[in-house]
Amino acid sequence: MFTHSELRKLSIEDLRELQTRIKYVINDKVIEDHEDIKVGSWVKINHRKCIGKKYTVEKINRKTYILNDGKGARIKASLGLIESI
Repeated sequence: MFTHSELRKLSIEDLRELQTRIKYVINDKVIEDHEDIKVGSWVKINHRKCIGKKYTVEKINRKTYILNDGKGARIKASLGLIESI
């Protein structure tokens, strides 16, 4: 782990390279966490408007999920906000 002073010593090019590597690792982790989520699975959304609500997955797109709240409302949520129950 880098401290703030160590990061300040790096060049812009080194920082951009580090940022790119971090983005790839984050994307890989998100994909790994969502491998067990399939159509019909119960999920939660990590968003202030959806606290305590459960949704079922209707459709999985490349970057978003289409969810149903059980009352007929359909919600579109990004990968980063979905949590498996």
